[in-house]
Amino acid sequence: MVPSKRFKPVQRVAESQEQKAAKSFGQSQRHMHDQEARLDELRRYHQEYLQRFQQTSQMGMSVAQLHEYRAFLAKLEIAIEAQKKIVLASQQNRTSQKENWQQKHMRSQVLEKVVDRYASEDRKAMESQEQKEMDDRSQRHKDSDQ
Repeated sequence: MVPSKRFKPVQRVAESQEQKAAKSFGQSQRHMHDQEARLDELRRYHQEYLQRFQQTSQMGMSVAQLHEYRAFLAKLEIAIEAQKKIVLASQQNRTSQKENWQQKHMRSQVLEKVVDRYASEDRKAMESQEQKEMDDRSQRHKDSDQ
Protein backbone atom coordinates (compact mmCIF):
# COMPACT_ATOMS: atom_id res chain seq x y z
CA MET A 1 0.00 0.00 0.00
CA VAL A 2 1.32 3.44 -0.90
CA PRO A 3 2.19 5.75 2.02
CA SER A 4 -0.48 8.33 1.21
CA LYS A 5 -3.20 5.68 1.54
CA ARG A 6 -1.70 4.32 4.76
CA PHE A 7 -1.87 7.76 6.37
CA LYS A 8 -5.43 8.55 5.20
CA PRO A 9 -7.15 6.71 8.10
CA VAL A 10 -4.83 8.43 10.58
CA GLN A 11 -5.67 11.76 8.98
CA ARG A 12 -9.42 11.04 9.19
CA VAL A 13 -9.11 10.17 12.89
CA ALA A 14 -7.18 13.39 13.53
CA GLU A 15 -9.82 15.43 11.67
CA SER A 16 -12.58 13.74 13.69
CA GLN A 17 -10.76 14.52 16.95
CA GLU A 18 -10.30 18.12 15.81
CA GLN A 19 -14.01 18.45 15.03
CA LYS A 20 -14.94 17.05 18.46
CA ALA A 21 -12.50 19.42 20.15
CA ALA A 22 -13.90 22.36 18.16
CA LYS A 23 -17.42 21.40 19.22
CA SER A 24 -16.36 21.17 22.88
CA PHE A 25 -14.63 24.53 22.59
CA GLY A 26 -17.78 26.07 21.13
CA GLN A 27 -19.91 24.61 23.91
CA SER A 28 -17.51 25.86 26.58
CA GLN A 29 -17.55 29.30 25.01
CA ARG A 30 -21.36 29.41 24.98
CA HIS A 31 -21.45 28.20 28.59
CA MET A 32 -18.97 30.90 29.61
CA HIS A 33 -21.05 33.60 27.90
CA ASP A 34 -24.21 32.29 29.61
CA GLN A 35 -22.52 32.42 33.01
CA GLU A 36 -21.19 35.93 32.36
CA ALA A 37 -24.71 37.01 31.37
CA ARG A 38 -26.08 35.57 34.63
CA LEU A 39 -23.45 37.48 36.58
CA ASP A 40 -24.36 40.70 34.77
CA GLU A 41 -28.03 40.04 35.49
CA LEU A 42 -27.35 39.51 39.19
CA ARG A 43 -25.32 42.72 39.34
CA ARG A 44 -28.10 44.69 37.61
CA TYR A 45 -30.70 43.23 39.92
CA HIS A 46 -28.52 44.05 42.93
CA GLN A 47 -28.11 47.63 41.71
CA GLU A 48 -31.86 48.03 41.08
CA TYR A 49 -32.70 46.60 44.48
CA LEU A 50 -30.15 48.86 46.15
CA GLN A 51 -31.69 51.91 44.44
CA ARG A 52 -35.16 50.79 45.51
CA PHE A 53 -33.86 50.37 49.06
CA GLN A 54 -32.39 53.89 49.05
CA GLN A 55 -35.61 55.41 47.69
CA THR A 56 -37.76 53.53 50.18
CA SER A 57 -35.50 54.38 53.12
CA GLN A 58 -35.75 58.12 52.31
CA MET A 59 -39.52 57.91 52.62
CA GLY A 60 -39.20 56.01 55.86
CA MET A 61 -39.43 52.32 56.65
CA SER A 62 -39.85 50.05 59.61
CA VAL A 63 -36.97 48.24 61.27
CA ALA A 64 -38.36 44.96 59.96
CA GLN A 65 -38.35 46.28 56.39
CA LEU A 66 -34.81 47.57 56.86
CA HIS A 67 -33.68 44.12 58.03
CA GLU A 68 -35.46 42.44 55.11
CA TYR A 69 -33.80 44.73 52.56
CA ARG A 70 -30.36 44.27 54.11
CA ALA A 71 -30.77 40.48 54.36
CA PHE A 72 -31.88 40.25 50.75
CA LEU A 73 -29.01 42.49 49.58
CA ALA A 74 -26.58 40.28 51.53
CA LYS A 75 -28.01 37.19 49.82
CA LEU A 76 -27.63 38.86 46.43
CA GLU A 77 -24.02 39.72 47.23
CA ILE A 78 -23.34 36.10 48.19
CA ALA A 79 -24.99 34.95 44.95
CA ILE A 80 -22.83 37.42 42.98
CA GLU A 81 -19.65 36.12 44.61
CA ALA A 82 -20.68 32.52 43.90
CA GLN A 83 -21.47 33.43 40.29
CA LYS A 84 -18.06 35.11 39.94
CA LYS A 85 -16.45 31.79 40.87
CA ILE A 86 -18.60 29.97 38.32
CA VAL A 87 -17.62 32.51 35.65
CA LEU A 88 -13.94 32.09 36.48
CA ALA A 89 -14.23 28.29 36.28
CA SER A 90 -16.05 28.53 32.94
CA GLN A 91 -13.36 30.89 31.61
CA GLN A 92 -10.66 28.45 32.66
CA ASN A 93 -12.55 25.58 31.05
CA ARG A 94 -12.95 27.60 27.85
CA THR A 95 -9.20 28.31 27.78
CA SER A 96 -8.45 24.63 28.31
CA GLN A 97 -10.87 23.60 25.56
CA LYS A 98 -9.38 26.18 23.20
CA GLU A 99 -5.86 24.89 23.80
CA ASN A 100 -7.04 21.32 23.24
CA TRP A 101 -8.73 22.30 19.97
CA GLN A 102 -5.62 24.21 18.81
CA GLN A 103 -3.45 21.15 19.46
CA LYS A 104 -5.85 18.88 17.58
CA HIS A 105 -6.02 21.42 14.74
CA MET A 106 -2.23 21.56 14.43
CA ARG A 107 -1.99 17.76 14.41
CA SER A 108 -4.68 17.54 11.76
CA GLN A 109 -2.90 20.15 9.61
CA VAL A 110 0.44 18.35 9.91
CA LEU A 111 -1.10 15.04 8.91
CA GLU A 112 -2.87 16.69 5.97
CA LYS A 113 0.47 18.03 4.74
CA VAL A 114 2.11 14.62 5.18
CA VAL A 115 -0.65 12.92 3.20
CA ASP A 116 -0.47 15.59 0.50
CA ARG A 117 3.31 15.21 0.25
CA TYR A 118 3.08 11.42 -0.01
CA ALA A 119 0.30 11.70 -2.60
CA SER A 120 2.47 14.06 -4.63
CA GLU A 121 5.39 11.65 -4.38
CA ASP A 122 3.08 8.77 -5.39
CA ARG A 123 1.93 10.71 -8.47
CA LYS A 124 5.49 11.53 -9.46
CA ALA A 125 6.56 7.90 -9.06
CA MET A 126 3.57 6.73 -11.11
CA GLU A 127 4.27 9.30 -13.84
CA SER A 128 7.92 8.27 -13.87
CA GLN A 129 6.93 4.60 -14.13
CA GLU A 130 4.51 5.37 -16.98
CA GLN A 131 7.16 7.39 -18.79
CA LYS A 132 9.66 4.55 -18.39
CA GLU A 133 7.14 2.05 -19.76
CA MET A 134 6.41 4.31 -22.73
CA ASP A 135 10.14 4.72 -23.39
CA ASP A 136 10.62 0.92 -23.22
CA ARG A 137 7.73 0.37 -25.66
CA SER A 138 9.10 3.00 -27.96
CA GLN A 139 12.55 1.42 -27.84
CA ARG A 140 11.14 -2.07 -28.50
CA HIS A 141 9.15 -0.69 -31.42
CA LYS A 142 12.32 0.87 -32.89
CA ASP A 143 14.26 -2.35 -32.35
CA SER A 144 11.58 -4.40 -34.13
CA ASP A 145 11.62 -2.00 -37.11
CA GLN A 146 15.32 -2.51 -37.68
